[in-house]
Amino acid sequence: MCYSVYIGTTEKQEVGKFVPNETDIYFEELSEEKEKGIRPKFKNPFLYYVGSDTNCSCGLVFDSEEFDNPEEQDNKKSPTRLLEFINKRTEIEDLELYCCWDGHWDDPIKDRIELDIRTISLDKNYFGPVLNQFIVFKRKN
Repeated sequence: MCYSVYIGTTEKQEVGKFVPNETDIYFEELSEEKEKGIRPKFKNPFLYYVGSDTNCSCGLVFDSEEFDNPEEQDNKKSPTRLLEFINKRTEIEDLELYCCWDGHWDDPIKDRIELDIRTISLDKNYFGPVLNQFIVFKRKN
């Protein structure tokens, strides 16, 4: 089973498709079924599925303790791009992120947290993603 990561924004984002050996991160518009299950969790009007270099959200998972592991270097690409996106978007808006198993959109939120992206780094304290966790990344002031 794969992770599914969803992001909520206040502005439309460019959607894309997975291209093997080229894609680090991409956004997809939601199917009607996914939209129905995910929409109640979000306040932001624009929702997207976040894909990674694995053609699913699983490539967004990274453990900071593995940062210097030579065998994990390729696994840093998608999480790095996600952090870059969050950093850029939080200059103008609060950003919402939710993770669940694929197909389990109706599962309840088990953990709701607020993070300041300026305090997060891939090498020290990357946030996951964590199943059924809803994160609000607050706008930078």
